[in-house]
Amino acid sequence: MFSYARLLPLIILTTVGGVISTADAKSFSTGGLLENSRMDLTLKNVWMLMTSDQLADQGVGDQNAWAQSMHLDWQSGWAWDRVGLDASWYGVAKLYANEAFYGRDLLRDNRGRAEGFNKVGQLYGKARWGDEKRYLYLWAGWKQLYKFGALNVTRSRAAPSSWEGISSELAWDSFRARAAIVNRFSERDEPEKRRFMTLKSNKKIDYITTGELSWTPAKGSKITWFAGESKDYILRHGLEAAAAWPLTEEFNLLTRGAYYYNKGLSEWEGARGYSDHAQHIYALVGYQYGAAESGLGWSKTKAHLNNGLGHFYWHLGKNTRGAFNSPADGEGNDYINDGEQMLYLYSQYRVSPDLALGVYGNYGFGMEFEKVPLTEWEYGGYFSWDPAQIKGLNIFAGFGPSYGWKLTSQKTPSLTDDKRTFHRAKGIGAAVRVEYKFNLF
Repeated sequence: MFSYARLLPLIILTTVGGVISTADAKSFSTGGLLENSRMDLTLKNVWMLMTSDQLADQGVGDQNAWAQSMHLDWQSGWAWDRVGLDASWYGVAKLYANEAFYGRDLLRDNRGRAEGFNKVGQLYGKARWGDEKRYLYLWAGWKQLYKFGALNVTRSRAAPSSWEGISSELAWDSFRARAAIVNRFSERDEPEKRRFMTLKSNKKIDYITTGELSWTPAKGSKITWFAGESKDYILRHGLEAAAAWPLTEEFNLLTRGAYYYNKGLSEWEGARGYSDHAQHIYALVGYQYGAAESGLGWSKTKAHLNNGLGHFYWHLGKNTRGAFNSPADGEGNDYINDGEQMLYLYSQYRVSPDLALGVYGNYGFGMEFEKVPLTEWEYGGYFSWDPAQIKGLNIFAGFGPSYGWKLTSQKTPSLTDDKRTFHRAKGIGAAVRVEYKFNLF
């Protein structure tokens, strides 16, 4: 249930903060901690549908969920320009959920029953030194770590996920270094704070460490190297690059690419994805001309699995979420199977400063299961509208069909009796997201 009673502490905090911010600083002062604080409120309505029959043989049908959420994000000022405290509360209410709602990760799955939930998603102390170009930040507590080294969080669902730990960022002009050590994770569709576990034996993983170095020589161009390890379980390396090459005042050539490498360590069980190690590479070339942008990408994956069809598993264990910035992470399918190559095409056009339209397509080929060739593909369209008349409002909608293969109870491709081909899975995916963010004080 959506327990508004737990909202009381933040309502009190909002009231106190608002009073203090307008009070005479001579009568009461926290050195800027509360006087310069702010509170943002975000209302978010998300509906997601997937009609794929991939798991039809296991009795799993359409996945349909609809949720309304409310986020309260409080940011303190900087006491004596050095330290502060930030906090975020997330509440999610169930609007609709069918039997297979859990596949959309919007609502809490309480033994097969869809429920709303609420939680303190972020609560961390912060410290800083330096100026805008050369600085050091430190954070400790529960925090969103978005595309932070080997770690990531999801922000497209009703509530975001977050990590518990210590993190830092050091910047020196166009160079940046970031590092973190974390020991718990709170997923996007539940209030629990969970320890990291191994995939098969459910042994506790003590911590995850990650580090990142990046260089931004110009606007639109960046190169990043990162590494991360879930203790004695998985080691990850990644190299990402993007560049915008101006050819005329309005025409830019776009290039992007990434290489990821995973290695199982001493506690790795080879239970999911790959037996020992896995690699994924992608490259994209495109152009930007005025309000239009298009690109063509390619990727390839190597992820051998002794018993089954391997794939590039990009998380770092159970109750974790890893960073993976490749278009092979598709809207409907993931094009990361062993031996798979993918072609990716996208085009988008900004009709006005408020409205953007786009189309995309993915096609995966080259992988085999028991010597049977497999193929998968999808395509779709979307729009994003940010009306200038209502600052902070965004409306997004996307829709498209996808085609893959049905899965057996062992999660392997379902082949025909003569083992000459496979049973095709098909479905339609759709999402609508309405988000309105505004400042309370």
